[in-house]
Amino acid sequence: MMRSRRDFLGKLGMSAALAPFVPYLSSRAEAQPGGAHPVRLLLLFNPNGSVPSRYWPTGGETDFTFPVGQITESLAPYKAKMIFPQGLSRPRAGGGGHESAFRTMWTGAGQTGSGGGFGGYTAEPSVDQIIAKALPPNQTTFPSLQFGVQHDGPGANPSVLTVMTYAAAGQPLAPDSNPYTTFDRLMIGSSGAPTGITQDALDKLRARRQSVLDLVRDDLKALAPRIDRSDRIKIEQHVTGLSSIEKRLNMPVMPGAMNSCSGTPAAKGIDLKANESFPELLGIQTSLAVSALACNRTRVASLQWSRSFSQVRHTWVGVSAEHHTLSHMTSAANQEDKYKIERWYNLRMAELLHQMDSIPEGNGTLLDNTMVLYCNDLAEGAPHSVAPAICWVAGSGGGKLKTGRYLKLSGSDWTQLMVTACHVMGVTSVNQVGSLGKQGDIATLLA
Repeated sequence: MMRSRRDFLGKLGMSAALAPFVPYLSSRAEAQPGGAHPVRLLLLFNPNGSVPSRYWPTGGETDFTFPVGQITESLAPYKAKMIFPQGLSRPRAGGGGHESAFRTMWTGAGQTGSGGGFGGYTAEPSVDQIIAKALPPNQTTFPSLQFGVQHDGPGANPSVLTVMTYAAAGQPLAPDSNPYTTFDRLMIGSSGAPTGITQDALDKLRARRQSVLDLVRDDLKALAPRIDRSDRIKIEQHVTGLSSIEKRLNMPVMPGAMNSCSGTPAAKGIDLKANESFPELLGIQTSLAVSALACNRTRVASLQWSRSFSQVRHTWVGVSAEHHTLSHMTSAANQEDKYKIERWYNLRMAELLHQMDSIPEGNGTLLDNTMVLYCNDLAEGAPHSVAPAICWVAGSGGGKLKTGRYLKLSGSDWTQLMVTACHVMGVTSVNQVGSLGKQGDIATLLA
C-alpha cells in the first residue's frame, strides 16, 4: 500500500496541493488491503453537565426509543449507528470541582503537581495521543488535530480548564479555536508533508478576493477523467463544502486586518471572541474537523466545544445566564434552561453525524469508519458529579463495534471505554488508559 496521500496523488500525476480537496477515494488503490478504508477516532466534548433525568433513551438494548422532547431526541436518526452506555463510573483526581473532572476526562490520570493550578495538569497522556503515537508513521499529514470553539473564553482557571488533551505528563495540547488559522493549516499542511500551497499564495489570493480553489482548479479538472463517477461526485460535494466555509471566512476579511492600500482597518469578519459568534464558529470548526478526517489529513482528532466552566450565554435558545453560573442553579426554571442548552448541543451533534454519514466510503460512510466518542465533563453541574458518565459512541470503527444498542453498564468504567477505543484503532497493546480507572476494554461493545 502507498504510504501517504502524496504518494497516491503522485501516482495519478497530481500535485500534493490537491490533498485537502480530495476525500479518501473508494475506487482506487488508496484503500487499504482487502478494500477497507482507514479507521478514525474523533473525541467530542461539551461542558457543564446535563440533565440526566431527561437525557437517556428508554427501552431495551436494541428496541430503545427517544421520548419526544428528550435531550438526545435529535440523535434518533442515527440510532442504528450509535451506542448509549449508561451507568459508567468515572475517576477524578486533584483539587477543583471542574479541574478534577476535566483533567481526567480523556486521560484517566491524576495530576502532575505543577502547572495549571489546583494541583497541576494531568500526569499522563490523553487517549487520542496514546493512539496517535502508536499508529504507523507517514500515513497522514498530521498525527492528530485539535479543533476548538472559543476554548479560551471566559471562566475560571484559564490553564487546566481550557485544554482537554495531553501529549504527555504536564504537556497540554491547546486546541485551535481560530477557523482562519485552522483552514490555512489544512490547506498548507505540515513541515513534514506540505501541500505545495504557501501562506504567501493564500495571502495574495485573499488580497484579490479569490479562492484557494483557484490554485488547484486545473488539477481537479485533470483528475476527473481518471476516477469513476461516484468519486467525482464525492469530490464535488467536498469542494463545495470547503468553498462555502472559505467564502464565509474571507468575505469580509479577518478581524483586525488592515487595508493594505490605505492602512485603515478593514471590514470585520467573524468576531472570534464575541458570544454571538459561538454557534457559527462551532459549525465551521465542526465542518473543518470532518473535512480533515474525510481527506485523511489525520486519523485522530478532537473537537472541543467551549471549555470546562464555560460561561457562554446561549441567547439563541432564549437563555441569557452564563452557562456555568446556570449549571449551579437548581430551580425548575433553571433546570429548564439547562435542558434547552443541552438540546441545542445535541442538535449540533446530530448535524456532525449527518455530515459524517453523508460522505460515502466503499459500502459505508465516513461515520461507519470512525469511532466518535462523546463525553461531557460533568454529569450534573450543581454537585460537580462526573458519574454516571454522560456519553455516547457513534460509528462502528470500520465494523469493530456492535452499534444500535442502549446498554446498562453499571459495572464498567469510563476509562475502559477509552481502552476500547484504543483496540478499535488497532492499538491492542494498551490495556489501561491512565492509572485511576479499571483495566481492559468493554468486550460487549465489540462486534
